[in-house]
Order: sequence, then C-alpha cells, then structure tokens
Amino acid sequence: MVVTILASCEVHANKNAVPSGPRIHMADHTLTLSNGLTLGYAEYGDPAGAAMFYFHGWPSGRVQGELMYEAGLKYGLRIIAPDRPGIGLSDFQPRRRLLDWPPVLEELAAHAGAEKFHVLGWSGGGPYVLATALKMPARLLSATIVCGAPPLAFFGDAKMFWLYRLMIRLRGHFPSVLGAVLRLGALLARGSPDKPPLKWLMRLLLEPDRRVLADPEVFRVVRAGMMESLRRGPRAVIGDADIYLSEWGFEVSSVTFPVHLWHGKMDRNIAWEYSAQLAELMPHADIHWLENEGHYSLPILHNDAILRHALGLGAARPPAAAAGVPD
Repeated sequence: MVVTILASCEVHANKNAVPSGPRIHMADHTLTLSNGLTLGYAEYGDPAGAAMFYFHGWPSGRVQGELMYEAGLKYGLRIIAPDRPGIGLSDFQPRRRLLDWPPVLEELAAHAGAEKFHVLGWSGGGPYVLATALKMPARLLSATIVCGAPPLAFFGDAKMFWLYRLMIRLRGHFPSVLGAVLRLGALLARGSPDKPPLKWLMRLLLEPDRRVLADPEVFRVVRAGMMESLRRGPRAVIGDADIYLSEWGFEVSSVTFPVHLWHGKMDRNIAWEYSAQLAELMPHADIHWLENEGHYSLPILHNDAILRHALGLGAARPPAAAAGVPD
C-alpha cells in the first residue's frame, strides 16, 4: 500500500538525465481568494514566459512542478503550480467539487497576469484539466493530460491497480484506517528506494517505472510532494481523492476544446484503456500511446515530446519503438 502512495506521486522531468543538486526556482507564493481562503502556488521556469498551469497528481502538491523547471526554461514557459485546496499552502475547502476549480484558477490567472495560458495535468491533475477546458476554453492555449485519472463514478475502478482498489474500499468503509496508511506511507517514504522496506515495495512497479524512480533527484521530488500533501494532515489528502470517486458534475463529451491525451500501455496505476474511453467520448481529443512506458517513465522520458506537441512545435512523435496510435 505504501507503494501505491509512492506510485501516486507523479513527477515530470526532462528526457535527459536529471542533474544532481537542488533546482533553481522562484519562491513559493500565496493568494487570498475572494472566498477568504488561501491558495498556495510555486513558480518555475522562465518568469517572463507564456503561462502554463501545472496540476499536480495525488498525493502531491505544488513542489511537484519543480521537475518542470528545465522544460520551462527551454520552451520559454512560466510554470505555475498551485496546491489544490487543503494541500500544502492552500486552505482546506469543505465539500469541494471538481467544478469549484475553474473559478479558483480564474482568480490565480488574474493574479498572475495571465490572460491566455496552457494547462497540463498529470494523473490526478487530469480531471482539473477537463474542468478547465469545459469552463474556460476561450482562455486556453492548450490542454494536456498525461496518464489521467478517469471519472471512476462512471467508468468504474475495475482497471485500476489492485492497491488503488483496496484504498477505495478503505475510504468507503474504514476512512480512519486510510488516514493511518497515509501517515505510515509518509514515514516510510523517508527511507531509501534501494533499501528495505521501500526496495521490496518498489518491486510491485513494472520495470520502466522502477528505473526512472531509481533516479535520486526524481525520488527526492516525489518524496517532497508526498510530504507536502500531508502538511495539513490526511483529511485534506483524502478529501482530494474524493473528487475522483464523486460525480464530476459534467459529461466529458461536453468538453469541446481540443485535449491532448498521453498514456503508457505499461501503466499499472491507471490503465491506458481509461484514456481510450475518454477519447471515444470527447469530440476533439487526440491520444498518444507509448507501448513500453508506464505511469512515471512516460512523462519523465517523453516530457519534451509532450510539451512540443502542446506548443504546436512539431516533432512530437515518440520514438518508433514506443509509438502507438499516430498523431
């Protein structure tokens, strides 16, 4: 179950090896929203570049955007990575719904001076891309989802990793136990992935994901994201997860803004078939399969292709050995 938590800490990195040492990034920020709640966010990349809002996975937070720093510099992107309500620097919002997110983003965009912007969501950040594309299409330059979480209330959880399914059952019947599991995961995550017990648990992941998570810098950001998600306790993390299990308040077929979907066919966390189902329902979705990549290896090794496609720069096709459905 701890591996499930680690496997839920999604990260992005450049295709090249991640350099050692801390990355340079802009300071953390907070914004007081019109509802009186505080929203936390961090910025990375080019401060004078085009805005790209990065929606973190679960359980993680704004610090996950750190691994977008180099890409931001390379492509002239100002990466703005907000904490969702209750996560990190952001205040908890009771009874939150997915469609509460676009008004929050609208305030953040106004605060950042971003009239037009890109959005990119990894895994648990995917639904927030869809909500934004539905409610704010005129503001978007592009919308990208990588290994996105599906509407489980509609699609069901049969294709989710069995550990995820167990956590869903715990949420329904033993929520206090799930909170204890999250706390235990945070404790064990302080260890090293090449030593027990994490070494044993990492074996539950497929080889492509084990390989990229073995990078010390990647693992550092994964761990930091998880710790930040629990800054305010497990209640907020569980509340964040409840969004994925609830009714989203809209049909995905009503999202008419073009959405780029990327998914690895060796993704054990969230099966690629979920993205295929989404693509069938959405009128303007294009999907990119990578046959030999997983939940982490895809964005870590193919971040360059993902961003080039989002920015309309071409040459986004993945390597021939990994490619699936053509662009």
